[in-house]
Amino acid sequence: MRKRGQRSHARLNTITGRLLVLLVFLAAIPVASNRPAWWLVWTLLLGVGAIAYLARAQTGRALKISQFRLFFGLALLVPLYAVVQSLPVAGALPLALQALPAALPEALRPATLSVMPDASRLGAIRAIGFLVFLMLVIEVGTWPLRTHALGLALMIVILLHALFGLIALRLWDDYALWGDKAAYRGMLTGTFVNRNSMATFLGFGLILAVAFAMVRGHLARIAAPHQVHTAILIPQWLEIIGLWLCAGLLALSLLLTQSRMGSVATAIGAFVTFIALRVVFRVRLRRFVVESVAGLVLVLAFLIPLSGAGVIERALFTRLDSADRISIYIQTWGMILNRPLTGYGHDAFAPAFELYRADPLVQPNYADLAHNTYLALWAEQGLIIGSIPVLLTAWAAVMIVQRLRRGKGDVAMNAAALGVIALAAVHSLVDFSLEIPANVYAFLLITGLAMSGPRERLATGVAPHGRSIG
Repeated sequence: MRKRGQRSHARLNTITGRLLVLLVFLAAIPVASNRPAWWLVWTLLLGVGAIAYLARAQTGRALKISQFRLFFGLALLVPLYAVVQSLPVAGALPLALQALPAALPEALRPATLSVMPDASRLGAIRAIGFLVFLMLVIEVGTWPLRTHALGLALMIVILLHALFGLIALRLWDDYALWGDKAAYRGMLTGTFVNRNSMATFLGFGLILAVAFAMVRGHLARIAAPHQVHTAILIPQWLEIIGLWLCAGLLALSLLLTQSRMGSVATAIGAFVTFIALRVVFRVRLRRFVVESVAGLVLVLAFLIPLSGAGVIERALFTRLDSADRISIYIQTWGMILNRPLTGYGHDAFAPAFELYRADPLVQPNYADLAHNTYLALWAEQGLIIGSIPVLLTAWAAVMIVQRLRRGKGDVAMNAAALGVIALAAVHSLVDFSLEIPANVYAFLLITGLAMSGPRERLATGVAPHGRSIG
């Protein structure tokens, strides 16, 4: 009966994991779900799915998230505080905590901490949906083989989006699924609207492909260490070649987005994954240097010429194009200093920025986003609560490093997760890719699978099996 229960729970986790990968695939289609109607649909489905999962999960097994009580407890402070910001509590607080520009008429001063309380309440719902998604990912990531399979499925999902983007750009005259492009003509955007957000999504897939290819290559080498000639046309090596071709195709698609920082951040993330795997495999320093140089030469000699001059041309004008972005950062930091503890409301950056915007930012299209996720978090929820997502991400990275050092979990997913975290951390310095729901789901799927581990049994007097497939 116990074995039958294990198999039933394993099937439940496998089906749930596949549905989560399917959600990432679907969420990326309607403009990356960067519209409330779409992410509300996914949040509803996640809520229903979580209820169904808990109803069918075995009572004789402890939930995996019980090992992450403090992690999820801290994370819940973000949506809870968003709700507090939407309540009429501003009048009960000192003026310093509800500071707004002195020129703002008294009649326009909100009774809430949020300058747009409805948006903050909606943002709280979205944040809870993300946490439910992460909870389910951690629950299904308890078996390394399943974790590896789900990561491979996610890579294929991202590859399919890359192929659609390539076809739409090159064969269908820059076709956009959701109407004519208002911007980014001649650049690969796929089902996304923004090239930088698409670049982050493609970067996640590229890092996964690199991790899978490197791990399979290492296993192939240690399986036949004394062979002088290696047979290429065998399934093992064909799979490795196929993964490197996937990585090349994703890299080409990434460069065709012409996203400067997306390309740089992905390169940094892929290099972090490369370093992690080379350390785990105990590769000699000389070989590490040779492989690093060879990879750089490959990118410069083949991928960039194939993708055209778009990225290079935009890179040459980075300083000229960054003047407005720097002005946004300076004025956003001024907002933060004016109300450092309470923030202006979750998802309320755009109206709050309008209260402070000044020369040289006189065009309306510069007011909607901070183009820096860290500044956006601090502006919306203050320096304390706004720092929680950053701290939790760093905490997740530490946990994943510890799992790599101890040889626990799937090494490819663990190394890929570190690269994905590095990509997200770097790109978030100059853009909002990690504020796009489709990217958040992909990010949480990769990091959640790497964070998870074997499930602990409830106290029943029976020792847990070391090779559980729960």
